[in-house]
Amino acid sequence: MSREEIRGYVRDRNGNMIYHLVFFKYEGLKGMKGVLEIWELVRRYMEEPDGHIQAYQVDQRLLDLDGKRESFIHSLIQATQVLADSRAFQLIFAPMVMWAGTGRIIAKWTCRVPRWPEWVEEKCRVAPDDPYVRNRHTERPLSAKEVLWPLCCFLLGWVEVLAILYFCFRGYL
Repeated sequence: MSREEIRGYVRDRNGNMIYHLVFFKYEGLKGMKGVLEIWELVRRYMEEPDGHIQAYQVDQRLLDLDGKRESFIHSLIQATQVLADSRAFQLIFAPMVMWAGTGRIIAKWTCRVPRWPEWVEEKCRVAPDDPYVRNRHTERPLSAKEVLWPLCCFLLGWVEVLAILYFCFRGYL
């Protein structure tokens, strides 16, 4: 399993980096191939005449971040996506899911809500009748399986970690 990123930098006239942005991240068994698949989707969206239709048809859930913080369950779903290629890995490495989920929850709940600058909002207004809008209001609701599986891995991870700590330190209690 690997974690790959495509990064973007904004430089000033002297070549000094003034902003560092992580554009695309992929964690899983595909490695760089997974990142390049995401990059290809964005490239088609930006360059091809029907790119917006191709992006609309991709069957991937959107993060629920439009003007609010990530929810508890969405944080857990993203934490289990670290091992998205295998449910067996998710069970075996449940403590990692627990640590990743706990860290993600703390990070997301203590950070500010992401907002586009006003000039971006003005320039990129979406028409109310646009048939290709995808946001949290147009997404289908989460299924029980999509909610219960990450929650199960998260709780199992806590149980495993607490059991390990108990057996390691029971002589000291």
